[in-house]
Amino acid sequence: MSADNDNRAQPRFTVEEARAKAQQALRKSEFILSRAYGLLREPRKEWEQIKAEQTTVPNILIGYVAPLAAIPPVCDLIGSTLFNRMLQTAPAEALLRALVTWGVTVALAFLLGILINALAENFEADRDELSAHKIAAYSLTPSFLSGVFSLWPPLWWLSLFALAAMVFLMYRGLPILMKAPQERALSYAATVTIAAMVAGIVLFSLASCVT
Repeated sequence: MSADNDNRAQPRFTVEEARAKAQQALRKSEFILSRAYGLLREPRKEWEQIKAEQTTVPNILIGYVAPLAAIPPVCDLIGSTLFNRMLQTAPAEALLRALVTWGVTVALAFLLGILINALAENFEADRDELSAHKIAAYSLTPSFLSGVFSLWPPLWWLSLFALAAMVFLMYRGLPILMKAPQERALSYAATVTIAAMVAGIVLFSLASCVT
């Protein structure tokens, strides 16, 4: 009995385990920031590096998309509080809306990867599920980062530039990862973007019914 009591008394996490988790989180943050900076500064070089990376779709969604997808709803929540719009909505309802928005955004990134792969042959590109999801996740980087403009609502219109940046990144990445002909890449990117916008409107409309 005393041995069982001693086992129950032991802490679940040691200092070393906590330090290891903190270092892991720091490395992941550094990777995300490095990837976002590389895509915005040297997209072609970054796409070549992305192409060579061995990973999985779940790792991309959980390790990259999920953290960045939290930026828009969190910033909107903070901006709502700072500009007193929170008074119009109960805090619990506002938090639920932020969580639903985050979940829908991650789902939309996954759907975008499916669209890119499904439309590949229409633009003389190769079908490749992993490459399609890489393009979907990393092309959305400007949209995720533009969420910081929600901290000050009057700047919302600057998010429109993020949409243009998303199309540009996709245009640069499709020939490298999906082997799309250069002359078809822009129409490929535009078609996927329009389809994703329609899907996003539908998904967020359904999500609004929950919140």
